[in-house]
Amino acid sequence: MARKQNEPEACKARGFQKGRSGNPKGRPPVIREVQELAKSYTEEAVMALLDVMTDERSNGSARVQAAVAMLDRGWGRPKQSVDVKVDHNASGLANAIAAAQERMRAQAVEQQRANIIEGEIISDRAPAPAEK
Repeated sequence: MARKQNEPEACKARGFQKGRSGNPKGRPPVIREVQELAKSYTEEAVMALLDVMTDERSNGSARVQAAVAMLDRGWGRPKQSVDVKVDHNASGLANAIAAAQERMRAQAVEQQRANIIEGEIISDRAPAPAEK
């Protein structure tokens, strides 16, 4: 049996009442003090990156990771882009639907042929008892 959307049980089952947000307080607040502190070390982070980049003898992977983490916290991560190719040609889908419809028509014709023997239509019902 289908649930009605306005029933209280249906609201409980899907978790939220209609017209109410599932997250009424919104996103959690960013701790402004941490963000400002990270921004205050931007120059040092850039200098650490510069030192590692220019010093060929230094193993500065930990320093680079810390500098990147500071920049990420202070300025946010860089935006990422994704290239997507969308094919709007739906002829393949239309052909598949047409083929399925043709198969269904052929099955219906075969079913009708199976019910006809020598020009007489065979009923799906049981024959009536003979009169005496």
